[in-house]
Amino acid sequence: MKGKAKAGYVLARISEVIFWLAAAIQAAAFAVTAVIPEKMSSLYDVSASADWGVMVKSVSGGVGIMASRAFNVGWYLLQTAAGAVEMVLVALVFRRVWQIIRLSWDSTPFQKPVVAKIRQIGWLVIAEPLVTLAVNLVSGLIWRGYSYVVDVTGIITGVIVLALSQIFAYGVKLEDDVEGLL
Repeated sequence: MKGKAKAGYVLARISEVIFWLAAAIQAAAFAVTAVIPEKMSSLYDVSASADWGVMVKSVSGGVGIMASRAFNVGWYLLQTAAGAVEMVLVALVFRRVWQIIRLSWDSTPFQKPVVAKIRQIGWLVIAEPLVTLAVNLVSGLIWRGYSYVVDVTGIITGVIVLALSQIFAYGVKLEDDVEGLL
């Protein structure tokens, strides 16, 4: 195992575990709020003297603002569910990364399983901002006064990763052609 590959493998594994734990925390927050919403509501109420709403920064970088001063249980449930899904998507990206490193330790990275995992990473990266977009659209339709920003960086990055997977697929074809000649 090469030094840089080993470091990348370890970092990807640790990152995957961290995001699985974050997903579990989001799921637990969802469950607690669903079971005892009054307890969560008492934790998050904004003072009556405040002129602004509750501002929440999502994992993907978007900022949501609840215009009302009161804690909205439905909104919080939607946000925590979306947060859990986002954490799972990122954990799955890190899983694919360490699997690619493991597959490439003793051989070329130009293998069909590596191409498939790179392609999966592309779709997972695209899916994350789409989850955020869907949640923001639902929030905007249900709760007036909710503002949001769509971050297209993830979509662009996912498209680039999908293009990269095509380059790796071509590399696999070239290696197969070379082996056929020998």
